[in-house]
Amino acid sequence: MSGTGDQRALLISERLDFLFTHIFPRGSEPQSNAAVSHTTGVPLDVLQALRAGDPAWEAVEGDPFIGRLGHLLKTRTTDEGRPHTQTDVARACGKSRMWLYNLLEGKSKPSLESTKLLCKIFKVDPSFFTDDPLEALARHFGIEAGPAFFTLPDTDALVQETKDQVELVALLREAGAPAVLSRYLGTLPESRD
Repeated sequence: MSGTGDQRALLISERLDFLFTHIFPRGSEPQSNAAVSHTTGVPLDVLQALRAGDPAWEAVEGDPFIGRLGHLLKTRTTDEGRPHTQTDVARACGKSRMWLYNLLEGKSKPSLESTKLLCKIFKVDPSFFTDDPLEALARHFGIEAGPAFFTLPDTDALVQETKDQVELVALLREAGAPAVLSRYLGTLPESRD
């Protein structure tokens, strides 16, 4: 999208509001900022800035890996419900606590094998550590168009197609798939045992 950062930020905000309004599990309420932040690893303050149309979110610097690993340590628990400790995570990776400290401080980078172990421990996909905020949000909401959905103009065919798909999914969720399908196909036959 051409235009100022303010226009881009407002467009991102509008698209996020659209997704938050339309995409949530059947029978439940729309997702909260905190829930989406927890799932995506996008810091809550960045998500709030994105939703508010604040262009300052783009000024957030730093290695996404460091921020996401810190986020996991703060927000995830073990299968037993205990918070993950740095010592336990390092041990599970076959490393020292200093190794994990160095990762969190940006003094060293994880190997592919270590990243795989961290993904297994925290039950996240490797993209959790590398996606930028818009990539993470597109992935979370199942937007195949990816981050382009947030920044292309409303007139773009990709945006229109994505919005149509999201609205259809919301309709299916609210009405229940058989009710919606019967509108298109006529009354569905009863199942026969």
